[in-house]
Amino acid sequence: MGFGTLFIGYFFLINISYFSYTDIVGTMVMLMGLYQLSAFDKNFKYAVISDAVFSVFAFFEIIISVIEMFGAQEWITSLMPYVSLLRYAFIFVITLFILRGIGNIAHEVEATELEKNAKASVPLSAIFIVAAALELPFFASIFGNIAPYVYFAVLLAIVVFIISNLMTIYKAYMQICMPDDENHRKKSAGSGVMDKFYDSIEEKSKAYAEYKLEKAKRKADIKAKAAADKQKNENKKRK
Repeated sequence: MGFGTLFIGYFFLINISYFSYTDIVGTMVMLMGLYQLSAFDKNFKYAVISDAVFSVFAFFEIIISVIEMFGAQEWITSLMPYVSLLRYAFIFVITLFILRGIGNIAHEVEATELEKNAKASVPLSAIFIVAAALELPFFASIFGNIAPYVYFAVLLAIVVFIISNLMTIYKAYMQICMPDDENHRKKSAGSGVMDKFYDSIEEKSKAYAEYKLEKAKRKADIKAKAAADKQKNENKKRK
């Protein structure tokens, strides 16, 4: 459910024209997926926090759009570039955490190609920062007559990049299945080839779960030992 839900929510970001009406839906759906994934990597925890703030901001976007619909006021017109700037900044941060999270989990389950794709996409997230910068009024004066073409090229690059990220999330959904995803796929599996594929995913999932459990046990043992040593030192001081 985690990667599948995240895929649906992230898909809404492909709307570059009337995003003020779809951002709230996309952020809320992403929030559900990221929350489910947050138990597996800290980057998804950070993405949950970022997306929660983005959800509040998306609600503000709708209010601004409704006010503008009933007659654009001068202060709203001057505010819109900064609204878009903040939107791209939020998407940049969330995308960064998502890709890093996928890369880390892919590394742990030895999905090498997926790990490479996710990590290679991390620096490309800077396209959102470029788009945010282009929203500043003084950039239009710098580029002059070619400003609309530059802006269009950046928007086109964003669409391509979002599609690329959707493919990465989909591959994560297929290769790093969570327990709920695994049960769903087993029900739909019909051929021997697909059964082998699902068995492979199951083995990777079990190995990852065992790794996380062992890691948690080691942390608990370290904490218990530290607490015991601390208690011994306190007892010695009292004596």
